[in-house]
Amino acid sequence: MTTGDAPEHKRRWIYITAGVLLVVFALIGLLTFSEIRESTQATTKAEQLHNNLVAAGLPAPEPQVIADALGEDGGSVCQDPSSPLIKAKYQASITNGAAGPGQRPVIGPRDTTQAVALTIAVYCPDRLSDYLSHLDTLKLDDTTK
Repeated sequence: MTTGDAPEHKRRWIYITAGVLLVVFALIGLLTFSEIRESTQATTKAEQLHNNLVAAGLPAPEPQVIADALGEDGGSVCQDPSSPLIKAKYQASITNGAAGPGQRPVIGPRDTTQAVALTIAVYCPDRLSDYLSHLDTLKLDDTTK
């Protein structure tokens, strides 16, 4: 038996399988296209943040690292900067570095909060005023690194 004289029901399964594979590959192509578009938006915002950090004299990671961490929507930085949990995370990062009972609040570095403010300004500017009003409650200064 050669390939040309396969029974009708076997050929039908081959056509159905080929059609299903074609649809699956088309869907994969569409999803990949949308991911590339999102990646381009993330890279554009990351480059803008990188340039803003460098212009402010702050250390800045490579734009691709920023894009991978924050995506196109700012990630956890833009979830809700004024929520109590996020405020607690920021305040916990401004401590002496000890854990447990030895952990104490310290005068926080102004450049760290400035970097977060620049990030919020690029990724979610509508939430910047909430973050800046929260900074008024913290004691900040130019500290050693």
